[in-house]
Amino acid sequence: MRRDTGALLGLRLSAHWPGSPDDLTASAPLRSTVWLAAAHVDGASGTVGLVRRPLFPAGSRPDGRGSAGPVAGVPVTAPPRGATTGESVAAVVCGGPGEPPSRWRPLRLDRIALPPGRRATLSYTLRGRGRVDLHHDGPHEPEPSSWTALASQAPRQLSRPRPVDLVVAVEVAGPQADGGTAVEERLQEAAAVVTAVRDAVGGEDTLRVGLIGYRDHAPLDRPHDRDPVVHRVELSAAPDAERALAGWRPHPLRHDFATGLEHVPRELADRRHLWRGDSHRVLLVFGSRPPHPRARPPRVLRRGAAVRICPDRLEWRDELDAARHYERVACVAVVDEPHWMDDLQGEPHLAQWADHAWEAFGAEGRFTAGHDPRLIASAVAAPALCRPADGAPIRLVVADGAAGDWQHPAAG
Repeated sequence: MRRDTGALLGLRLSAHWPGSPDDLTASAPLRSTVWLAAAHVDGASGTVGLVRRPLFPAGSRPDGRGSAGPVAGVPVTAPPRGATTGESVAAVVCGGPGEPPSRWRPLRLDRIALPPGRRATLSYTLRGRGRVDLHHDGPHEPEPSSWTALASQAPRQLSRPRPVDLVVAVEVAGPQADGGTAVEERLQEAAAVVTAVRDAVGGEDTLRVGLIGYRDHAPLDRPHDRDPVVHRVELSAAPDAERALAGWRPHPLRHDFATGLEHVPRELADRRHLWRGDSHRVLLVFGSRPPHPRARPPRVLRRGAAVRICPDRLEWRDELDAARHYERVACVAVVDEPHWMDDLQGEPHLAQWADHAWEAFGAEGRFTAGHDPRLIASAVAAPALCRPADGAPIRLVVADGAAGDWQHPAAG
């Protein structure tokens, strides 16, 4: 603009001319790796530390002009009950591989609403140097705290655990076409998690384990004709439970859409006099199909068989809620979902009903079959690892997925 005339100089710029100074470096490669920082809780010692997982390595860049770059998805969990406020911070930082947390530089900090122990997958897109977008379906907002505060205020040690009374319920019915493989794998996974919990809590007297093995109702069962619970092992030493699981055998699958899981909450009620007064109590279910409903079964749209109601008319939800409220029982589930649970278009009523049931049985932690037994054990045992009285809650999301994907930082 000329001061004497007030004339403006007009320039015609190309379509991809940078609109702001930041756009000048948007397509430049990253100078250092971009990471997701998280907390790590060691189930055996109660130690809390910081870890990080690479999102975009140094040299990454957006794919082209005006387009997004690579996308990275990372599984995380919320801290366990007693060590969280119900909101967790996902911190994206950058830095070299040998830098300590004090030198990590934050790119974005997001506060995410996650109930204790709940899992989530966070997806990030690289938009340019120093620009990363978060894609997450749940509620989230910018976190006002600084990275320095988040890293320095986390508790470093949880106390030794309270006694743990663990009841493991396993669905022992499965398809005969696979020769019982699905049930055998379920039993082996249950035994592996019991071993991991034993390692996590330490001390032979700290952990007691009870077992429930449940199968299907027969197609023509009338009330009280046949008990779906075929195995009962009272609370005892963990090695005894592991040996008992090794002796169980598969039962035939008699119903595609439900099994006798609704009898498990009744079993908890029958055992309530066995809980230790100061114990952390957990129901851990390994299963595939949801329980039979008491009434009003969900509609089946494309398959010939209907969903049967429970012949004994058990109201499993009320009994499970009572165990959680009055006996303070935490519920964790490990689910090998039948294929129709993903079929929201073909069988939406079935899928939503089953998901609702597993949300209840996995209220404090729901895992897919084949998950790392140590992470499942952490969901079981970590709530018994109380943080110090003067400690702060764990603010960051907790590392999930394969342990080798997360890196412990250098000291400093």
